[in-house]
Amino acid sequence: MKLIVIADDFTGANDTGVQLAKKGARTEVMLFARQSPSRRADVLVINTDSRALGASDAADAVTQALARWRQQDLLIYKKIDSTFRGNPGAEIEAALHASGKGLALIAAAIPGAGRTTLNGECLVHQVPLAQTEFASDPRTPISSSRIKTILQQQSELKVIDVVLPAVRSGELAALLRQYQHQAPVMVVVDALTEQDLALIAEAALSLPETPLLVGAAGLAAALPASACITKRQTLPVLVIAGSMSETTRRQVALAINQQRAQVVDIDVAQLLMHDVPDFSGLVQQTSTLLAAGQHTILRTSRSAVDRQKIDALCQQLDCTRAALGERLSQRLGELTLAIIDRTRIGGLFLTGGDIAIAVAHALGAEGYRIQQEVAPCVPCGCFINSELDDLPVITKAGGFGSESVLCDALSFIEEMYCDH
Repeated sequence: MKLIVIADDFTGANDTGVQLAKKGARTEVMLFARQSPSRRADVLVINTDSRALGASDAADAVTQALARWRQQDLLIYKKIDSTFRGNPGAEIEAALHASGKGLALIAAAIPGAGRTTLNGECLVHQVPLAQTEFASDPRTPISSSRIKTILQQQSELKVIDVVLPAVRSGELAALLRQYQHQAPVMVVVDALTEQDLALIAEAALSLPETPLLVGAAGLAAALPASACITKRQTLPVLVIAGSMSETTRRQVALAINQQRAQVVDIDVAQLLMHDVPDFSGLVQQTSTLLAAGQHTILRTSRSAVDRQKIDALCQQLDCTRAALGERLSQRLGELTLAIIDRTRIGGLFLTGGDIAIAVAHALGAEGYRIQQEVAPCVPCGCFINSELDDLPVITKAGGFGSESVLCDALSFIEEMYCDH
């Protein structure tokens, strides 16, 4: 994830978020601060729903929304109303403290909607804000056109105006660096055009420490795609080869021999022996390979000899073959969840019907959305509402597929990333 937007109402969250989505960023709006984005989100937009709250409660809502993200290297964007309704002073100050930043760069203009900033004043279609209908808003009335005055009604932080000539001088970045030494400080920046906003965004992102960005949809639209899109990379596939069929063994062997994947062998007896299994070693070994970008296969059977051990294992555990299979599938599902909680993957390849459904259950999936076919009777889709979000999941019956089907599936997922 690259960027977090903290908005004070739902429609504002959306109108700012859509500016980033238009650039190709995977943008997700959360209705509550404690929600989590999907694993592939580029932009997280949190709606604090705080516009009509008192200043103190609004500040608390912003602080809580940012609390869990402070230690992460993310760009923080405080979305405010372009006509400064609500609690801009209190919320910006709270966002500064919660984010650990020293400078709030405030550019609320949306030139395309007639909202501009000139000489530190907010204008609506060139009319000073205090002379517009927004001044008598029934819930959050406005008493001044001067942005500094509005902010200082709720904050004692220093507020500095940067007028239009300074924005267009080519020295804005140097000026902002000077102001960062006066932290904590709010800097209100003039902007009449989209080009002015582009200059502001460029200057802000060039600083060694990016400031807290404060604005409406206009400044969000001015951000470059690189500010909000996580660099796409081909992530490794995790293969759960739970089937003991000879067909699956040959498919796994070919992938290993062609150096298309690494393998982690599972001692089935050890996995099933204890009521509370210790996955730590398997999780560590598998996660290390995945983190290095290696497609990784979890294998339960290396040779036909393993099938001959099943009866002995059933006797040892005092269970039927069916119960043994169910228990193994459940453990593999739990192991898969533990691995994806530890590292990022680009997709799943599941062989064996019992294994596939157990993994689906472990990941909390509510269904499987079929999208394409990798090979005859080998579909690719995604789990619905699961821990994997919409990452590709390929399922295959144990005895199905040509010898090369696993290699083909790995290439199939790699090409999906290239298409993006």
